[in-house]
Amino acid sequence: MDISAMSLGAGLAVGLAGAGVAMGQGRLAGTSIEMMGKSPRMANSLMVYTILGVALVESAVIYGLVIAFQIMATTWAAELNVIGAGLAIGLAGFGAGYGEGYIISAALVAMNRNPEMKNQILQFMVLFIALAETSAIYGLVIAFKLLNG
Repeated sequence: MDISAMSLGAGLAVGLAGAGVAMGQGRLAGTSIEMMGKSPRMANSLMVYTILGVALVESAVIYGLVIAFQIMATTWAAELNVIGAGLAIGLAGFGAGYGEGYIISAALVAMNRNPEMKNQILQFMVLFIALAETSAIYGLVIAFKLLNG
């Protein structure tokens, strides 16, 4: 197989997923800092939820990294399958990473506005993140299928 197809596939997998995750994490961290400035009494809770959120959002780029390593280890897959696998997880990871960051950012704003509801908001936040994560998992499944026939 041509090394350029492998390089392109691996780059798409990590590059696109990483860009979406970075954008999502940047959004949620920025919102967290803004909310801490507005409500210093909530700073500890916001920091805990921000760290949790960053960890949850990170999964999409981890999927991209796994597929990139799988691509680099593949010797028999067709070039278009390798590029398709990179695009599948890269684009799905981009959307999931950005979307999950947006969800957590909105949850932080809601918690800041209504602190007594933070447990219920956290429950909904985790549910909505799980739903958004499914698109990254679909991309992961398709990428593995393209690479392993």
